[in-house]
Amino acid sequence: MKNKPIVRLFTSLILSFTLSHSFAAESGKVTGGINFDTPDWFKDSFLEIAEDAVEASEEGKHVLLFFHLNGCPYCNKMVNQNFQQEPLKSQIQANFDSIEINIKGDREIAMSEDMTTTESVLATYLKVKYTPTILFLDGNNKTVLRLNGYRSPEALKQALDFVQQKAYLKNSFSEYKRDNMKYGQYQLNHNPLFSSTVDFSSLSIPVALLFEDNDCNECQQFHDKMLSRKEIQQQLKNYHMVRLDAKSTQPVINFHGQKTTAKDWADSLNISYRPGLVLFDEGKEIARTESMLYPFHFEHVLRFGLNKNYQTYPTYLDLMSVRQKKLLAQGVDINIGKPSDW
Repeated sequence: MKNKPIVRLFTSLILSFTLSHSFAAESGKVTGGINFDTPDWFKDSFLEIAEDAVEASEEGKHVLLFFHLNGCPYCNKMVNQNFQQEPLKSQIQANFDSIEINIKGDREIAMSEDMTTTESVLATYLKVKYTPTILFLDGNNKTVLRLNGYRSPEALKQALDFVQQKAYLKNSFSEYKRDNMKYGQYQLNHNPLFSSTVDFSSLSIPVALLFEDNDCNECQQFHDKMLSRKEIQQQLKNYHMVRLDAKSTQPVINFHGQKTTAKDWADSLNISYRPGLVLFDEGKEIARTESMLYPFHFEHVLRFGLNKNYQTYPTYLDLMSVRQKKLLAQGVDINIGKPSDW
């Protein structure tokens, strides 16, 4: 019986080893992704995009390139809330040749005579960071408008009208929106995170510059669904955050010491989406959001601009991928897009 302590110790070690490996094997789960099908009326293209652009132009149309990703909840919304609903469905079918491109796909695609590659390489070349991304092309295969991320039906219709009317020949999309978007429904909310800074020339710390205006139809949602969240507030506290009225002629001094106005600064940054958030570090733009995001993605855009993460990771998606793997390995479940979050 002298061996009982040894047996107990051996049994304890086996049990400990088994339990530790059992727990380690229980990785977290990712939920919130949604599978979708692109509309069956999209063009069955040979992916010779320059030829598609010419053919569309001959019929008085433009090409609409829809860059998407499998399981993307934003792409699902774009398809089912915009492409498949009237009146947008009929407008797109009548005035655009729509072509889908999977940013992880391996189909061969000829963007021009000088560039033949795969869908995934093309997406990287075009710096597609958000899905969906939409490119509108004219008859010369030139991009006349780019939308990064999801757009509400109202916002997408403005973009469709802008391209269909060839307003890009006269104005930028920002100018077009300012002249044609007359909601006047939003009163700029105060938030304790906001600083009243008007001189940015001496700021070398990370800056989060938010542009809103009274025609913004998603700004209230941004405050209610995003800025109210503790994890978002925690990240934003590491920034010097300033909100500017994108219509205002309020004098400001930019990071380069140049005198301008809030309106002109928004125009120079090509801010065509409200609420538009631009992240800076040492006066250099690091990232921006140009559509509504779910909290999990938005938080990682903010993380990307901190601690020089942008020097380590090419995009916020790369940072998010690394951190997501760590969380899953720790057994943390991740929901990338709850309906209640939007």
